[in-house]
Amino acid sequence: MKLLLINSGDKNPFASLYDGNGLSTVYSNEFNSSNTAGKPDNLINCLVNLSSRISFKELDAIAVTIGPGSFTGIRVGLSLAKGIVFGINKPLIPVNNFELMLQRVPDSDSTKKYCVIIPSKLPEYYYAVIEKGIISSFGAENIENISKLLNNEAVVVGDFDDETQLKHCYFSIINLKNGASEPESLANLAVKYFNEGYLIDSQKVQPFYIKEFNLKKP
Repeated sequence: MKLLLINSGDKNPFASLYDGNGLSTVYSNEFNSSNTAGKPDNLINCLVNLSSRISFKELDAIAVTIGPGSFTGIRVGLSLAKGIVFGINKPLIPVNNFELMLQRVPDSDSTKKYCVIIPSKLPEYYYAVIEKGIISSFGAENIENISKLLNNEAVVVGDFDDETQLKHCYFSIINLKNGASEPESLANLAVKYFNEGYLIDSQKVQPFYIKEFNLKKP
């Protein structure tokens, strides 16, 4: 099994190759960029780098994160993935970022209720309540409203810095700062979905937007 993995997340986009024996990852920050506007170009550079190691025609599928998160990042990553699969006639494996973050939790317990939160435009966070591996509700709220929604019945999962965690110490929190890496977790999910036959025609894959995208007026 040979898979290409694309993550256009906010922190450090990357592309990886998985071949059943190991994982080879190229991060966007390995390429020079003066500002965040260079992230899309850097993700392209990641893919060019990996294409020198293997012919993409040998791939069995491409896994790509579909959000929620940066509107620009989601569009760029999904567009690149769709362009590649169109050229090689292979299926997509869409992975939402809530699933990816929960996959990073060490020894996660399927009997527990988790609330995965991802920074949106602060003070809001995207959130998803996951019970027995299924998303039961999701949305975008500030921390206080999420706290009222959970009523201390879920373990919060997030990728926090120390300062943010201290601010919200009243939560039962699993901080992913020391969790499994994103490339490793994305590879594990991609392999799982591939084996389960969760392979989607690229034309049917859409971004997972929670909030509407609003263009800023000049």
